[in-house]
Amino acid sequence: MKLKKAYIYILSLFLLAAFFTTCYFLSYQQALKQFNKKAIERSEEFAALHNNSEPTPIIVQQNNEENKDNQSNQSDDTLSVAQQAQTVVLPTTKYTLEIYDRKEGKLEQIEQNPPGDIVGLTREEIEKYLDNYMSDLTLSEYNNGLLSYELISFSDKAVKFRKSYDADMVPYRFYVVVKNGYIVVYNSDLKSVYDYTHIEAKNLPEADRVELSQGIYVDSIDELYALLESYTS
Repeated sequence: MKLKKAYIYILSLFLLAAFFTTCYFLSYQQALKQFNKKAIERSEEFAALHNNSEPTPIIVQQNNEENKDNQSNQSDDTLSVAQQAQTVVLPTTKYTLEIYDRKEGKLEQIEQNPPGDIVGLTREEIEKYLDNYMSDLTLSEYNNGLLSYELISFSDKAVKFRKSYDADMVPYRFYVVVKNGYIVVYNSDLKSVYDYTHIEAKNLPEADRVELSQGIYVDSIDELYALLESYTS
């Protein structure tokens, strides 16, 4: 009897899990469809705004054949603009990121779902996004020696990006200076603090104090530890 109840309990749990899994899958598919629809509507609105902002063409009387040719060309141009404006990155777009190490001469490819911050963007918007990314690098990207971040190919079916690195191009990793009487180690961005040391500058030789007042650039963690150790020995 107890065994039978256990089977019923396990079966109930299994059916409940299957029910929730099915509901989640259907909800995800519906949300994905709605997102793609909204992305396309957004692009169509952009195309309409673009077309409305164009100057009104001057009408010139022409013969019928010339009129037909011009209407055909005008239709093709409008279609081309609309098609370009409708092309955005979708959640279903294939995303490929190439990592190029210039120092080692190695190229690695990573395929994954597109990051959320580029979904819904057009080519122009992505190029602007890449420019902003390079103009305000994170500390880790700077220390890794990021040289460029490029868009290699673009469509609603697939996009490809490339990041190029060269660790030898990083001029320094740490900046050591005196602040409020103590030695402070900053990261290479000169903003974030790597370490607040408890080393008082007043206890150091005059030559070291003068050097620290101007700031010391350090290339590696080993060099940093050796420098700090020299101040405490």
